Amino acid sequence: MSDQPELRQQELPPLTIKNVLNDIKDGINALLYDPFYRRVAGPVVFMLTAIMAKVIIGFVLYTEIDFVTYMQQISLINDGELDYKLIGGDTGPIVYPGGYVQIYQFINMLTNQGANIQLAQLLFGYLLTFTNLLVIISYSSIANFQPWPMMLLLGSKRLFSIYVLRLFNDCFTTAAMVGVCVILQQASYWYSTSEWASFFLVVMAADLYSIAISIKMNALLYLPGFLVVAYFLTGENLLKFLIILVIIPLIQVVMGWQFLLPFFDDEEANLIRWNYINQAFDFSRQFMYKWTVNWRFVSEEFFLSREFATILLAGNLFVLCTFVLTRYLHPQIVGKDLPVLIMEAFTFKSTVSPNNLITKSKTGPKLVFLILSTSNVIGILFARSLHYQFLSWYCWQLPALLYFTNWGFIPLAIVWIVHEWCWNVFPSTKLSSAVLVSILASVLVGVWLSNTWFEGVVIDEEKERKKKLRKQRLQGTL
Repeated sequence: MSDQPELRQQELPPLTIKNVLNDIKDGINALLYDPFYRRVAGPVVFMLTAIMAKVIIGFVLYTEIDFVTYMQQISLINDGELDYKLIGGDTGPIVYPGGYVQIYQFINMLTNQGANIQLAQLLFGYLLTFTNLLVIISYSSIANFQPWPMMLLLGSKRLFSIYVLRLFNDCFTTAAMVGVCVILQQASYWYSTSEWASFFLVVMAADLYSIAISIKMNALLYLPGFLVVAYFLTGENLLKFLIILVIIPLIQVVMGWQFLLPFFDDEEANLIRWNYINQAFDFSRQFMYKWTVNWRFVSEEFFLSREFATILLAGNLFVLCTFVLTRYLHPQIVGKDLPVLIMEAFTFKSTVSPNNLITKSKTGPKLVFLILSTSNVIGILFARSLHYQFLSWYCWQLPALLYFTNWGFIPLAIVWIVHEWCWNVFPSTKLSSAVLVSILASVLVGVWLSNTWFEGVVIDEEKERKKKLRKQRLQGTL
């Protein structure tokens, strides 16, 4: 017994600078690469987000861009004006749906009609902190996800500026869409346990998705991915899927109720109704060349031309269809060939394949994230213009998308830094715009080429191989 302490001491490595440095190196590697330490990285990122937001509010001057205009528009509505043609402010007319109105009515009330800017900044700081919490939950829902992408959530100067120094309404749409992603990830995780629980979660996601659209229409970029995910998580049941489809416009009616005036049919009500629809959901809106972040390397004349718009639309459709046909609906992911999938789509019963990876707890949350994120980023790549606040649309997805390219930590860190540089060049230059578009395109190509889409298939094949091997051994012993 007396020899045991001596033996234990002999097993410990000597206390040297080299060993201490190796321990530090091992600790850093664990915090970066070991999925177990997500439970450490997540809370740290959450707390640092809150601290950094408050430090920025305290030490960096607020910059007025659109917040006063938001308050002016809301004041007109609060005074009884319902005609969108007559609602505006210093920087332009109101162009956002009813969800935006309801959120900024609350902010207007809370901040004494926008007079208390610091309180508004604190509110947006809490919003950023809450959004990052949702992102951490989303990342943590993905099996074997490493911690380092979470840390990049703290690495964007422009993003913090968008939230606590600019107070843009885009931030609320982003929070809602991260929430949609988390809910759908949970629906995929619990699908094998309870299809009805999964369906209820998809209904919740549809509600929140429509609310996101009612704040700002950029949420429509998620629509292709949302429909694919919702279809499979409703068990490929047409009736359930139609319920999801109906929810989206119904929520739009609720959010825009005071402007849609559904119970009135006189001339004034019709004018108010159509002015709201035409202005809040204007798909033909022109963007100003001087604010573009992504297309500075093309001429202003071409930027404003119909030909450029057509090229972007065609490119968007081509890349989106490529992802849909070769990734979202790939037979190895959905468990059946496309012709079978189409034929079974017109039935009112569940036809989902037991091999569908989107409905499996281990692979589903990752595929939900990939489908929603790539659907969004494809739309962003081919957007008519990106303004500086639009970074908030996808910045929460970029760390994970970089991770899924499998390019390695150092190259990905360089890409992140260069990407951040693109968004901090003001005004944008031909070089910064070209680099930004190249990065977005490269990330999409990298994600498309990644085997991460089919990792669940590899796992299943390995299980089958082991099962056959056990069967052969059993037969050999008989």
